[in-house]
Amino acid sequence: MPRQAPSRRLVTAACVLALSLAAACGGGSDGGGGTGSASPTHSAGPDGGGRPSLFDKETLNIAVKKGQPGFSTLREEDDDFAGFEARLVQFLGTDLGFRAADWDVQSRNREKVLRERSMDLVIATYSITAPRDKEIDFTAPYLKTYQGVLVREDESGINRLADVDGKKVCSVYGSTGDPKSETDEKAKKAVREALGPNVDVVRRNSYKTCVKELIGGNFDAVWTDKIILEGFAQDPRYADDVKVVRNITVKKQQFYGIGLREGHKEDCRKLNGALKRFLDTQWTLTFQVYFRSITERVAGYEQQYKPTDDEFEALAETSCGGR
Repeated sequence: MPRQAPSRRLVTAACVLALSLAAACGGGSDGGGGTGSASPTHSAGPDGGGRPSLFDKETLNIAVKKGQPGFSTLREEDDDFAGFEARLVQFLGTDLGFRAADWDVQSRNREKVLRERSMDLVIATYSITAPRDKEIDFTAPYLKTYQGVLVREDESGINRLADVDGKKVCSVYGSTGDPKSETDEKAKKAVREALGPNVDVVRRNSYKTCVKELIGGNFDAVWTDKIILEGFAQDPRYADDVKVVRNITVKKQQFYGIGLREGHKEDCRKLNGALKRFLDTQWTLTFQVYFRSITERVAGYEQQYKPTDDEFEALAETSCGGR
């Protein structure tokens, strides 16, 4: 599926987004490898329990998924990162008054970098799950997605979920497709059998590796969140070689939130407020720019990928250590 040239509507949308975020969110690199934002204009003060606020720091270390199409990829023209989550980082930096130093993280290490205090926030297609929430805190969600499978463009034998059973499938260590990401045996079994009891799930460190090995013939499919798969399917480096199977939806809905260390309840609530402002003012245009293939193909894409007000509020109530 070769990548089509952007429509005039979306070229305009991209320009409007750039202008609106320049005015509302600042932006640009901080010169230290981050998607930096404006310098802080205020002191956030102590968080609950007397802990120093994360936002008292001028620069926050943020773990992101670098090289993940649609979310955060390197632009050769200016050596900066672009994508839905890269833009979200810029928005949060200006809204809450911090610069961002971005660092690449693998799915399996997201809780670890927070617990060990090497990272302040994780904004890396991070699904809110009960096992993870026992180790760190999550904000309310900024995106939702079901799971699906990616196959080679010339694959004709995988069209529905039953066709995946018995196939060799790639997923990623520490992802929701990794049985070891669950601590409960019943939950582990559910993950193992989500695609079918005879599926051979092999794990790799990144989805990029999964996709490259899929193209090379090592796997029959890649399994993860559909929005991640859509990012690869629209990327010109992979678009001619892979496709998302439209009729396959796997497991339960995933909600992406921001991860942070426990004990920063007030900081987490401030992030919730900023995320709500992002959802209300920037989400749609940002999604249109970075997931063009979805917005041009799916009429009701917001219903599929944007958390509703009710979903946001329900998860906000259990966020920030409230689960």
